[in-house]
Amino acid sequence: MWAYFKFELVQFFKNKKNIAIYVLLLFATLFYTIKIAPTYDPIEQVDVDEIEARYLTRQAFIDQMAGRNLRFAHPAVTEALRMFHEINPLDAERLEALETNDLQKYAAATSMWYYVTNAYTYYSGNLFYNPRYYTYGSQYADEDASYAYVEAGERYEKYAEADYSLSINLFEQRTAWQTVERLMKSILPIVLIACALLLAVDIVTKDRLHPTLLRGFPIADWKKLLIKGFVAFIGSLVLFVPLAIGFFIVGMQFGFGNLNIPVPQYIVDYKVQQQQGIFTVISLGNFLGQCIQLLLLWFMAIITVVLLLSVLLRNEVINLGTGLVIIFAEYFYFNRGIGFLWDIENYPTSYMQIGQVVSKIRNFYYNSDDMSAQLGMKLLAIYIVITLIITLCISLNKRFKLVK
Repeated sequence: MWAYFKFELVQFFKNKKNIAIYVLLLFATLFYTIKIAPTYDPIEQVDVDEIEARYLTRQAFIDQMAGRNLRFAHPAVTEALRMFHEINPLDAERLEALETNDLQKYAAATSMWYYVTNAYTYYSGNLFYNPRYYTYGSQYADEDASYAYVEAGERYEKYAEADYSLSINLFEQRTAWQTVERLMKSILPIVLIACALLLAVDIVTKDRLHPTLLRGFPIADWKKLLIKGFVAFIGSLVLFVPLAIGFFIVGMQFGFGNLNIPVPQYIVDYKVQQQQGIFTVISLGNFLGQCIQLLLLWFMAIITVVLLLSVLLRNEVINLGTGLVIIFAEYFYFNRGIGFLWDIENYPTSYMQIGQVVSKIRNFYYNSDDMSAQLGMKLLAIYIVITLIITLCISLNKRFKLVK
């Protein structure tokens, strides 16, 4: 068995297709870290000029209305004064903190600024969030912006209590660990799972190229399949090597950050929301740990389905097509609020957006109470075990012998 494992491992890493996947992923990582990461432009930034412009405009209005009889003033005027008197002291405190480089003081004031500003904006028919939230005319722009404001408020509240060094890059989520967090909530999981599929797609079908050599290994087919799956899983883990290179490049540019950095996690239970707020907070290390667990389970899930299809149909194109359907299946039924009508939490494919599942923003999008990373792990584990058992049972049938 050990000899066969070493043979499969060497064949896997000598495979030109697999080498090309690693090289392409490395080039993509370098391109991202050198060209895209430095141009990251978050909607919410630490912009002194913007804060000062807002502060001075509001203060000019406050000074202009000072001493006037507002008994017959338009309600909008009195409402604006009430809002400006609450927000402007926070902006003044933020500007003073930035001038003295007291970042914890800035974080505390900014946290309150987001909470207060969101409260006024969301419940007003006349006020709007940053215009960039309304890009492409999204009908959910106000909800998404409110979510982002309260999330930012939670982050800054924890920054104000931090026992680690703070920086502007950390506030704007540019550090290496925070870049990983942002990518986990974006396209990175799909890219890695697709790469795992491409690595595994021919792990069984390639045997037809050298049947005589493989007959020299007196090992049962089911054992060969297990070894092939394990080799493909090892190959999938190697995908993290190019990413590690990019991680260190970003870290050298913007700092590495800290695994204790807060990651807000949406609270699904409405009763708990009323008592504790919309978010709870977990550490970045906890967040990434859950993401990695889900990601590794997805690697295993994709590999097991490739093994099953390879035994049944022996066609790489079918393996690839089926794997891609699984990876992108969620796009066929994803719709905002659909979780109220469908039990989407019971579909394994609903857990493809790993970072959004762990942070529970997917619950917010779907309006689903029961979706969670833990449930996703259970579903994937059950799927893997069932698929593997079926595959091994089929491999015992001589009709489906790996090498004929």
